[in-house]
Amino acid sequence: MNAYNQYSSIQRNAPARAAPPPKISDDILEEIQEAFTLFDTNKDGYIDYFELKVAMRALGFDLKKDEVLKILSRHGTDDGSKISTEGFVNVMSDMISKRDPLE
Repeated sequence: MNAYNQYSSIQRNAPARAAPPPKISDDILEEIQEAFTLFDTNKDGYIDYFELKVAMRALGFDLKKDEVLKILSRHGTDDGSKISTEGFVNVMSDMISKRDPLE
């Protein structure tokens, strides 16, 4: 095996790196964090399905039940019942950065 092939196999087997967070303004980031805080009624750092759906609607995203459940399963706790502040900020930052600016 030559040096190039050795390097190539290392690159393919390297763990995937997380994508950098999308670029959003500090004002929007603050708005996302405020929405989370508002709907984290028991102040445990997590929101459940119903709180998530309402928080997302407050930020301009009215998603269907199955879409919200997908978000919880991908970005929520292991059992998919709730999402943390960090998970919520990441999801909403991504969604807002992809939104049409005219909306």
